[in-house]
Amino acid sequence: MALNRTFTLNTGAKIPAVGFGTWQAAPHEVEKAVEIALKSGYRHIDCAAIYRNENEVGVGIKKSGVKREEIFVTGKLWNTKHRPEDVESALDKSLADMGTDYVDLFLMHWPCAFAPGDKFFPLDSNGVFRLDDVDASVTWKAMEALLKTKKVRAIGVSNFNIRRLESLLSTCSVIPAANQIEKHPYLQQPELAEFCKKRGILIEAYSPLGNNQTGEPRTVDDAKVHEVAKRLGKDPGQVLVSWGVQTGHVVLSKSVTASRIASNFQDFEIPAEEMAELNALERHKRFNFPMRWGFDIFDEAGEEAVREAAKDAGKENKTKFVV
Repeated sequence: MALNRTFTLNTGAKIPAVGFGTWQAAPHEVEKAVEIALKSGYRHIDCAAIYRNENEVGVGIKKSGVKREEIFVTGKLWNTKHRPEDVESALDKSLADMGTDYVDLFLMHWPCAFAPGDKFFPLDSNGVFRLDDVDASVTWKAMEALLKTKKVRAIGVSNFNIRRLESLLSTCSVIPAANQIEKHPYLQQPELAEFCKKRGILIEAYSPLGNNQTGEPRTVDDAKVHEVAKRLGKDPGQVLVSWGVQTGHVVLSKSVTASRIASNFQDFEIPAEEMAELNALERHKRFNFPMRWGFDIFDEAGEEAVREAAKDAGKENKTKFVV
């Protein structure tokens, strides 16, 4: 049975500890998946404009029969909408697509601004991503203004490291309620987690099981995770979801398979010995780093390396990023 734990945002609002993610879910799949998730007990749905399925998320919510006010819904501002004049209209588009008049949390999806426009992935003639010189603090001011509209109940960020948070905190009026990052036993980021905790910024974990972005074995495929799961009589996905909540952050699990959706929601208390074994899996393995954007998001690759990566990816980008 799920523990139905919650965390409290710095706004005072409660947020369900286990949420349902909609990334990499095709439109025809996500509608049914959201409906199943809500009927399975989830009350937290994580969405984003770039997932290009918010219409279907809205339909799934309606089909579930669960009242909107009982669901915590997160939306995200995409990179092409970082200019202050584009922020509210981007939110309005997401609200219209989802069929709701507010989101409980609205995040700046990445600290990287793309050239503005209607294309999600603006490329130059060589296929290189066109970036925009808009500092995150400028975008954040526009997001702060959204709070007065009542269209958002809280605002936060995603994929921000300590340096970027420090920069934002030096100018902001509203401290981010959350920072959504990749987090699992392979990538625990304890310094970032501690930094956020001290400042009342709740960590949310995407890809809590790892993901297949790189084609490498995921965290959920790890032999130790399977060993622990077998010992505890649980599914490996349940183990990793529970590890995240027990570590102290929101976990956003994702699946389009009915049995997995239900299973991932069944979090439990992991004994101290098994928690220590899972903590020992740290290897600073980041599955999600879009280096081809030409922006050193996490300050880990170096400016020269990302510029070269952006150029090298140009030809592929022309066929891969056409929306």
